[in-house]
Amino acid sequence: MRLVILNDNTPGEGFINDWGWSVLVGGKNRFLFDADTRGEVILHNAELLGVPLTNLDFTVLSHWHYDHYGGFPLIGELNPGLDLYSPPIESAPGWGLNVVPVEGAGEFFPGVWTSGPVENFEQAVGVETNSGLVVIVGCSHPGVDRLTRAVLEVSGHEKAHLVIGGFHYPSRKTLDRLAGMTEFIAPAHCSGEEAKAYVRRKYPGKFVAVRTGSVIEL
Repeated sequence: MRLVILNDNTPGEGFINDWGWSVLVGGKNRFLFDADTRGEVILHNAELLGVPLTNLDFTVLSHWHYDHYGGFPLIGELNPGLDLYSPPIESAPGWGLNVVPVEGAGEFFPGVWTSGPVENFEQAVGVETNSGLVVIVGCSHPGVDRLTRAVLEVSGHEKAHLVIGGFHYPSRKTLDRLAGMTEFIAPAHCSGEEAKAYVRRKYPGKFVAVRTGSVIEL
């Protein structure tokens, strides 16, 4: 399996970026986790990386904030009727996608688990890989440690191989708890430079740097 970072707040050389987060997951299942702020950003970067945004099995939205759903209208144009698993919302926009409300934790695709909407707001997903469980988060408003723990519990794993995504300016205590749950940590998006520096300094063997255009093979 591999993770392709189509957009992160941290730019990569030769790519365009903005404030947002989007990851293309390739493996047994091929899906997009979050869709950044603008569709043109992820489309441009996907073309540079040689990864099409078509032939997806499904898509996932972590939570209903613009910097995570802005590109979904484009995904709907490219993949009409594709399932979009999202936290519940009173009036979900169609975007040409089939919005599937996620009401609770569980395995919603073979080898892919959701934490369910923690605090009825945000979900994370866990993906089974040859290296172990990979947990992907969006902004971690409820806490990256809480989201990770929820994914571990529903998937039956004691520990994750990697946790990647936005950690929402976490406290050091939160990062310390997270370090006990995973082999590797890849802070991105809204994690903040202080959090990145702390993980890099205290857990150098766990820290994974990511930016727009990064590709992680698992």
